[in-house]
Amino acid sequence: MSIVSESAADAARTALSGDTILSVKDLVVEFPRPGQPTNFRAVNGVSFDLRQGETLGLVGESGSGKSMTALSLLGIVPAPGKIIEGSINLRDRRIDDLPVNELRRVRGNDIGMVFQDPMTGLNPVRSVGSQLTESAMRHQNVSKREALEIAYHALDDVGIPAPRERLQAFPHELSGGLRQRVMIALALINHPEVIIADEATTALDATIQAQILDLFRERLSVATMILITHDMGVAAEICDRIMVMYAGRIVETGTIEEVLTSPRHPYTVGLLSAVPKFDIRRPKLVPIPGIPPTAEDIVRGCPFAPRCRFAESKCDDRPALEYTDGRLLACWNPRSATEQPQ
Repeated sequence: MSIVSESAADAARTALSGDTILSVKDLVVEFPRPGQPTNFRAVNGVSFDLRQGETLGLVGESGSGKSMTALSLLGIVPAPGKIIEGSINLRDRRIDDLPVNELRRVRGNDIGMVFQDPMTGLNPVRSVGSQLTESAMRHQNVSKREALEIAYHALDDVGIPAPRERLQAFPHELSGGLRQRVMIALALINHPEVIIADEATTALDATIQAQILDLFRERLSVATMILITHDMGVAAEICDRIMVMYAGRIVETGTIEEVLTSPRHPYTVGLLSAVPKFDIRRPKLVPIPGIPPTAEDIVRGCPFAPRCRFAESKCDDRPALEYTDGRLLACWNPRSATEQPQ
């Protein structure tokens, strides 16, 4: 049975026909590397387009560059890192070189973000209501009374019980699931065109994770989203298209159906081989050997080659991201349909 439902595949085809909202071209983010002649590139030449109504999944192991790509879109790359090349356009407006005061208006108003840990994304010494009303007043030019009503409806929209009472609560007084719903309400309160969810379900138990995914599905009918995750199962639930990242680079991209049912890059194959399945015919999980390169490593050639059982001498040269049989791939030895994980 396919991991991707027919309805999900249909939704993907619909999303891919929409207008481009966000366009990222040749993005490079560098951090100084003390004692080394070159800087560390956390994001290395990333390009993609995000279309109206589409949910794009950024998948890969920790340290692959997913979160740093998202922070770049908001202009909040932590110092001393910085964007040194490339461009980010929101519709027809370039936003990566905006002054700080204009970029602040983009955050929350045009792009909303759900962070991985709500305890660090929310101010622990301020009530939920004060944080929501501040965002509404800053971006919507409304009074405090009007902002309180907007905050109430924002909590109600994400399924928080007794939303008016919860406005007075502090983050530590809420469960993990409710805190994450508050983070989603905060990201959605100003009706941004694009929502970024960075590992938004990672710290939640299975039941609450399912509820949050259901909430995303409900809201995605009117939203455009980038979902960052290392969980292929989560990506399969709500994404239209998947972009696989490794060592700061895109190594494969395609529709949810293409990538999850017929992966071509050995790294993508490895990720799927490590996903548990309730199938007694499935052999034991096959981990990817080795570890991803770190900031201290100098990477030459294909960054995945040291972990790839299909590596050859030509992998000493770095492969470009090119269309191969209708799929964007960065690999000298892409896998065929007969070499997929069962």
